[in-house]
Amino acid sequence: MQDEACEVVVVGGGPAGSALAARLAEAGHDVLVLDRARFPRRKPCAECVNPAGVRALRALGAWEAVRAAEHAPLAGWRIGTGTGHAFDGGFPDGARGIAISRLLLDDVLLEHARARGAGVRTGARVVDVVRQGGRVAGVRLADEAGGGTIRARLVVGADGLRSVVVRRLGLLRRPPRLRKVGLTAHVEGFHGEPGRGEVRVSARGCLGIAAVSAETANVTVMAAGEEARAVGGDAGGYFDRALAEYGFPEVARVDEVLSTGPFDWPVRRAVADGALLVGDAAGYYDPFTGQGIYRALHGAELAARAAHAALLAGDLSRRGLEPYERARRRAFAPGERLQRVIEAFVARPALLGAVADRFARRPQLADAMVQATGDIRPAGSLFRPAFIAALLF
Repeated sequence: MQDEACEVVVVGGGPAGSALAARLAEAGHDVLVLDRARFPRRKPCAECVNPAGVRALRALGAWEAVRAAEHAPLAGWRIGTGTGHAFDGGFPDGARGIAISRLLLDDVLLEHARARGAGVRTGARVVDVVRQGGRVAGVRLADEAGGGTIRARLVVGADGLRSVVVRRLGLLRRPPRLRKVGLTAHVEGFHGEPGRGEVRVSARGCLGIAAVSAETANVTVMAAGEEARAVGGDAGGYFDRALAEYGFPEVARVDEVLSTGPFDWPVRRAVADGALLVGDAAGYYDPFTGQGIYRALHGAELAARAAHAALLAGDLSRRGLEPYERARRRAFAPGERLQRVIEAFVARPALLGAVADRFARRPQLADAMVQATGDIRPAGSLFRPAFIAALLF
């Protein structure tokens, strides 16, 4: 393959990459999306889009196409603990999320980017970034993807937890400390409350389940610490045993178990000279709160705004892209703090049981927590003295 050139090359065709590409192409920029997979393809994910994520899909102009695909409504969650405590939290009237297979969602969003004018190339594996004069100036493809380089004014890393772009730029702050493995598959036979997902927590980890269609549900099993090692090379066997152990012996797995982890991949920053990061590549902590797709979509909106301005100004330096870094931190820092607090409780079932008992007796507190993790209530509101006092006393 001969060298090519475009204005913006986006590495990764998931929700973050597709949403960013659609926005920049619609603004008149020459954008090319590269992904190593062939679409449609599955991804290990809980497959839940919270109400703020639905709002982001509307703002992107992709909601009608997503809504036309098979999905299930999501109105709230039921959280149960290994100590027998449980509580329900719901979204307010008029605010609903959805659960939808990533096989469908990602394909719809990639086609949305294509329809807005972005170029799309699947089966293209990026192995490195190209540098020129001390800045990023493109990407290099693997030989099996045709080899060669694609030069660009701006390179976007939207290639997930183990981002090649992050590694080549040296932006990973440290190795992950949160040792968790996530196992995901679809099942039949789940008959939970319509519109409500369930999470069950134990000392071993947790299991989340939510319908994604009339017949199937997504199940995600999280194995933490020493338990993660027990998964070994038998992800399917561990997953099937977990279904029974968490109280779902009636459901049957219908596809292969996908695995991912560990989580907790912090980056030093999400911008560099000639490059920026979006989605999970821009740093991720823990998927328990179900914010991943919303963060991808909203992060893409923030990145597109800053990238468009930088492209027009002709300043793709780290300084020129800094408005995105500041906007991203303002948008996501409160939610990241909340994720860490929730992880502290999830890792201590007895403590979570005590809090669950308070939530069960004070439903408005449970609703506030679920709404904060659904990004329709400020995450910082859960750190206010009034909420803490109501929870403790």
